[in-house]
Amino acid sequence: MLNDIQNHWKHDEAVRIKCLGVPTVDMKNVCIQLEDKTFGKIIHRHGGVLVLYRGRNYKPKKRPVIPLMLWRPHEPIYPRLIKTTIDGLSIEETKEMRKRGLAVPALTKLAKNGYYGSLVSMVRDAFICCELVRIDCQGLEKSDYKKIGCKLRDLVPCILVTFEKEKIVVWRGKDYKPLEDGYFLPDRELFDSPEGDLVSGEEGCGNSDGNSSEKEFDSGEE
Repeated sequence: MLNDIQNHWKHDEAVRIKCLGVPTVDMKNVCIQLEDKTFGKIIHRHGGVLVLYRGRNYKPKKRPVIPLMLWRPHEPIYPRLIKTTIDGLSIEETKEMRKRGLAVPALTKLAKNGYYGSLVSMVRDAFICCELVRIDCQGLEKSDYKKIGCKLRDLVPCILVTFEKEKIVVWRGKDYKPLEDGYFLPDRELFDSPEGDLVSGEEGCGNSDGNSSEKEFDSGEE
């Protein structure tokens, strides 16, 4: 992808990138990584669509050398996300919480390769009135919704309860404290998203079509 961006910059000043899938949970990190590795500047962002500008003094002959990866690296070994007992709870309390979490109504249903940019805000808002939140991930790869759960744990923050039955169940914890005004401000992307993003209920969220790393290069458009 980085080489594609550099090749496109030979002919046009800007490139449009459409982001889908797990990375869109943390779009801020996606923007930081793109600017850091390409030395460009994001001049426009609308939901999962970014416009990356090469800069005024860009010289193709002095572009950074990006080695091509001709093989897929081994998957890193991470510590277990779901513990046998949740910190501060007994085994019986943990089992009861998992049973309750699978029974609560789903906050939203995630579409495969959708745009999840407002998921963090939705979970934060739901924690104001509910201590447990369940997200329906039916149809997603197991590795994908585990990565989404890991991002929620760090960004909300929250405690992961279970991934059983293609669900993500998270708990706000005993020491949960909302903002002083009692309300989490939603992400602006919740309103600016270009095409059917997160929708609560059983309608699903995001665009169910496309690939998780789709790129669009248009010379005459944004």
